[in-house]
Amino acid sequence: MKIKNILFLLAAFLLFGVSVMAAEDPFLNASDLVKNGKYEEAIKLLIHIKQLYPDSEWYPKCILMTARIYEKMKKYNDALAEYKSLIEKFPQNSLTEEAYFSVGGIRSFLNQQDSAVKAYDAYLKNYPAGRYCVIALFNTASIYRDSGQEDEAMKYYGKILSFYPDDKWFYSWAAIYTGDIFSKRKDYDRAIEAYERVIKSPDNSTLYGLSLLHRAQAMMDKNDFISAKAAFKEILKMNNGFQEEALYGMGKAHYKLGEYDMAKEIYISLLDLFPDTVWRKNVEKGLKIIGQKLDKQRAEAGDDL
Repeated sequence: MKIKNILFLLAAFLLFGVSVMAAEDPFLNASDLVKNGKYEEAIKLLIHIKQLYPDSEWYPKCILMTARIYEKMKKYNDALAEYKSLIEKFPQNSLTEEAYFSVGGIRSFLNQQDSAVKAYDAYLKNYPAGRYCVIALFNTASIYRDSGQEDEAMKYYGKILSFYPDDKWFYSWAAIYTGDIFSKRKDYDRAIEAYERVIKSPDNSTLYGLSLLHRAQAMMDKNDFISAKAAFKEILKMNNGFQEEALYGMGKAHYKLGEYDMAKEIYISLLDLFPDTVWRKNVEKGLKIIGQKLDKQRAEAGDDL
């Protein structure tokens, strides 16, 4: 009898021990299955975990992981259903933040832009200081910008510019796109002001150079050729990948200022450095016109003598 009891206790201990070991990290096997592309098997395992531990913290984790797997499988409606289930069943769970945000991303990917905006707004309302706020703001602004609703776009870009100066990538693009909208409206002063908000730093040199290029163009459009020339010159000093554009712009600025010798020199440099430039025909045409103007200047100077 004692031996039977001992064997029973030993069996119970072993079973309990196995269940504890399995419970320590029930997602390891599921993760391995996902890594190996065995999505259906992973989903079945997650369903099994939910059945075994319906009241545990693993239940919402299973829902989230299942939603992610469905996204990998491009079963977006199934993924949306899982994310919505997480939102409805566990509104206070920390994992639910990702669900709110992911719904917006899927809606946008499916080109359901009105629904995407509503989803992002729901995220921003529920998580005003959330991990994905700046992305939700930027994505919403981009949806409005792409659909031609520029005033709405600028509202969201404005929030990024007001509250997220440390997120340099999003902050810089928000400033650039805001400037582009003002440039499109020929409100060049406000465009230049927006471009000037882009942060100048070693780790943001590309976007700063791009903003400087757009700023210089806005200056050209408002006939402030002296300021434009200075901006193009700064770009050339930075060596950040916009030399071709800067040379073309600087040559044009010199031409507009009547500085034909400098314009000619810069245009020749542009063709030497970038023989396949998209502006080659324009530059060659410009050089002919500049040559005619220089000949006229020399002839007039000779007449004066």
